[in-house]
Amino acid sequence: MRIGMAGLGLILFICWGCVLIWPDDLPALENRTPPKPPGDAFEAAVISFGLLSSFFSDVDLSDIYPVSRHGPSYAEAYEYLLQGFDAGLAGDILAAYTMTDSNGTLRIIPCEGIPMLTAADRARADITTQGDCAVIQVRLEDCYQIGDCYIYQITSRLIDGNWKITDLSLTEQ
Repeated sequence: MRIGMAGLGLILFICWGCVLIWPDDLPALENRTPPKPPGDAFEAAVISFGLLSSFFSDVDLSDIYPVSRHGPSYAEAYEYLLQGFDAGLAGDILAAYTMTDSNGTLRIIPCEGIPMLTAADRARADITTQGDCAVIQVRLEDCYQIGDCYIYQITSRLIDGNWKITDLSLTEQ
């Protein structure tokens, strides 16, 4: 295969052009900072419960039913809850605590709700992390009536680099 002088000149021009436009401050792969490790599972759970609390408390009234500002339709509410909960649990929460009216508006059913985990619960929480799974257990006393005692178990999994709550259970002691 023979390359003429014009072809050789074109190849040299392209090579020199690449060298001239290549950024000299491009960091080497080995000097890049590693991806940020996933945050604390407890902290992520508190943020997820904050989302849930906002979903139920930031409301407008439609007739006698509250309608969440974070999800006036099932699809919007589902997407909102997916920020902190896995798909199955987000759907279960909506099925248990909401209903859709004839206009397609998602209404919150007034009832006793899910106990909320807060930052103040960290001191009394038992946290077990194993790989991509974390289990948080908190003892709740006088939760629904004076003298009652429950173990609240929150299970989270690392999904797409973020801790998301996958299961909730409340066991009476």
